[in-house]
Amino acid sequence: MTAFWSLIVLVGAIAFVLGAGSAEATRVWSIYLVNFVFWSGLAVTGPAIAGMMQITQARWSPSVRRLALTTAGFLPASFVLLLILFAGRVVLYPWVTTPVPVKAAWLNTPFFWLRTLVCAAVLFGVSFAFITRVLRDAPDDERERARRNRLAVVLLMLWVVTVSLWGFDLVMSLDPGWYSGLFGGYFVVSTLYTGFALLSILTIRANSRGVAAVPPAAVQDVAKLQFALSIMWMYFFWSQYLVIWYGNVPVETRFFLARFFVWPWQWVAWTVFVVGWLIPFAYLLKRLTGRPPKRHAPLFIVALMGLFGIFLERVLVVFPSVGAGGLPYHPRDLLITAGFFALFMLSRRWFVNRFKPVLNLPHPGY
Repeated sequence: MTAFWSLIVLVGAIAFVLGAGSAEATRVWSIYLVNFVFWSGLAVTGPAIAGMMQITQARWSPSVRRLALTTAGFLPASFVLLLILFAGRVVLYPWVTTPVPVKAAWLNTPFFWLRTLVCAAVLFGVSFAFITRVLRDAPDDERERARRNRLAVVLLMLWVVTVSLWGFDLVMSLDPGWYSGLFGGYFVVSTLYTGFALLSILTIRANSRGVAAVPPAAVQDVAKLQFALSIMWMYFFWSQYLVIWYGNVPVETRFFLARFFVWPWQWVAWTVFVVGWLIPFAYLLKRLTGRPPKRHAPLFIVALMGLFGIFLERVLVVFPSVGAGGLPYHPRDLLITAGFFALFMLSRRWFVNRFKPVLNLPHPGY
């Protein structure tokens, strides 16, 4: 399988390089940015979830916590991909060539990329420091837990700041004339939603393959967290939408008009709502009202739907801002996306082989 995934990564990289030098460079860099924020968000949110479990002393499943850590395998690749994104700054960000005077102190190339790269480097470094501390073979005494807790607090603070800046800088500044003070928080919450959706998938797959022994009650707890974040995601969206809409300021409302009333984006918006939120919400609401089921195939499917919905949401936010044309269903767009997915799979496999997390742990306790 390693050779197969490597081949997909290679094909995706070739498609990107050829496309970046073509007349459709804007479209190519747009799908690159969509994939970067989506997969990097998943990668960095896994350790953040483990940090949350560490601080709250969540002893309901140590295997789930260690499964969450495995997404960090993509972080080294993510940093390299962020460096590559620097090459597309002129194509993606209009303020690079046409500065916005009132925002020039914040939106200028040196400061923009310095804070983006430094925040990512520090966050990724702290993530691996926390992972090393969690996976090390050390006595689980009070001092060791205190060290993990301190690292977890720093990790979570950096995670919130960095992911918020990805929303404000990498995505919102694509259209420097539009702004929303809630967009960074919205980006954090939607990213956390994808993190718990992916954790549901990883938990179910690890159980089915015998890698971990996660009881149905613990799988139910993961589903509860996914359900809670789905509500919070829609709450943040509605809070942002409502304030902008009743304020009726053209510089703000045009962002939503272009996405909810213009073809083909209005259909994408409805797909995001129905597939990414409404169906998962309805299923999870029904699932959480009874005893924990022993079959988890429906949860697996709705978790995939949540991931797909947020990926489409990233497309919906990025493509109209850049003016990249229609939906990214061109074969080149699909190959680039497949390349990112394959790289994520390879990176996670590398992490498992390198750090060898003991997933099949006794329940409960660390």
